[in-house]
Amino acid sequence: MQASRPLFFAFIFQAFLLSGVSAADKSALMREGDRAYYQGQTQKSIEFYEKATKQDPKDYAVYQTLGVTYAEAGQWDKAIESLQKSLALEPKRAEIYINLSLVYAGKEDFDHAKTFAEKAVNLNPKKASAYQALGSAHEGLGDTSKAIAAYNRGLAVDATHADLYLALGNLYSRRQQFKEAIDVYQKAINADPKSAYPYSNLAYVYQEKGDQVKAVEYFEKASQVAPRDEVAWYDLGVAYGKQDQLDKAIESYQKSFSANPKYYKAALSLAMAYERKRDLTRAAEFYTKALSLTDDPKIKEAILRLITSNG
Repeated sequence: MQASRPLFFAFIFQAFLLSGVSAADKSALMREGDRAYYQGQTQKSIEFYEKATKQDPKDYAVYQTLGVTYAEAGQWDKAIESLQKSLALEPKRAEIYINLSLVYAGKEDFDHAKTFAEKAVNLNPKKASAYQALGSAHEGLGDTSKAIAAYNRGLAVDATHADLYLALGNLYSRRQQFKEAIDVYQKAINADPKSAYPYSNLAYVYQEKGDQVKAVEYFEKASQVAPRDEVAWYDLGVAYGKQDQLDKAIESYQKSFSANPKYYKAALSLAMAYERKRDLTRAAEFYTKALSLTDDPKIKEAILRLITSNG
């Protein structure tokens, strides 16, 4: 899922979760914010966290939580402001520098991202996630050799860090160093066999190599590991479609759409698959659903062109 679902936000929130704040130490407002966050209500969680900062303006963890949540919502400047407040309260905490590095990377300001990642490494050279942030910054600056070196330094610190293997594998994959990418993704699976990402990314590599059978095998494994993940099922459907296994493709797209009924790509792919089977009633049904699920005029126009050209 390399192209579809970057690890940035999973990584950035993980950095906070590792900061040593126990549930018992959190205020009622923080707990309400956490509850809203895990229910997918990001804006509501931000409102609770903002109130928590007013209630306890000397708590670095409150500002850090608010900062990473702003980042997940794409509110980069607010994220930086909040994390800087957290840093002012706790200037020796490496994870705050890591989060700032990641936020600047999200803004594509890779010079600042590198600066904060380097500070995190200097503060805590045994923190593997600091090297991941540093590698990401080097990648953004176009220095892949330094990125590879940073990721490998992180793995020397923690040889079980699945996200580092995944980042390194993604870099190799983008460079079309497929042998190295396959080897690293396998290590990511060994480190965290319950994550769908390395299975999916292995499948992408095999697709690039023209091995559709292997691609299907690993997409199937990804969907087994993450049965409620719409992208895992969607990717599997695409792979089956390339093999002209339309019934299996439709089944996978249906599972994708069931996992997320707002996922227009699954609806559109179902429409196209049904059209290939000459089931025009079901095709029309899903073309209509796909149109209703996007507000992007370019996507709507593309769907309408498909309907017209195939009609």
